Amino acid sequence: MDSKEILAVHSMLHLIFHRNKNQHHRTTWWKWLSMLKRATADLARSLDADATSVESQKQHLAAHIIPRCYMAFSTVVADNQFSTLGIVLMAALARLSKVTGISREMKMQVAPGKTTKKASPVTMTEDLGERVCREDDALMTRPVHASRPVDKKSASKEKPEKDRSSSKSVKKTKKKKNAIDDLFSGLF
Repeated sequence: MDSKEILAVHSMLHLIFHRNKNQHHRTTWWKWLSMLKRATADLARSLDADATSVESQKQHLAAHIIPRCYMAFSTVVADNQFSTLGIVLMAALARLSKVTGISREMKMQVAPGKTTKKASPVTMTEDLGERVCREDDALMTRPVHASRPVDKKSASKEKPEKDRSSSKSVKKTKKKKNAIDDLFSGLF
């Protein structure tokens, strides 16, 4: 393993961490960026030490950190607003995986017919959530005037001519639509 490459990945992760901390520190994927940054710093420090600590760091990266970071960063890529940030995170993860040789180890674990005693990467399922019906939706579908019963004969006697003409003009304004109404028509 090349310590310069690992330090380059760590410095890139550190810059991403520093620049985006205020905006993204509460998101779910941020925890995995923090863990990956710490793990690369520990790996870079352990390269100067003995080989057993390097192997244990690689095993921890291969079994726990990299698969979960992949799942977390792929959600950032799927989000259109921060997709470029997600692609940079995925590229840094791939670069770290290639430099450490973890990608070859993971391919060997998945290869059919070979049994290894290495820990298999944890696969996470993405929680899609559930649809919540609001009470407002039920209120919006109900007609506004249906909440109070009105006698039709008394209502026609009480309305002067001005009110009838104003109600017609209101109906005309509701029929006029522009491009923005067309965009948001599916929401109501």
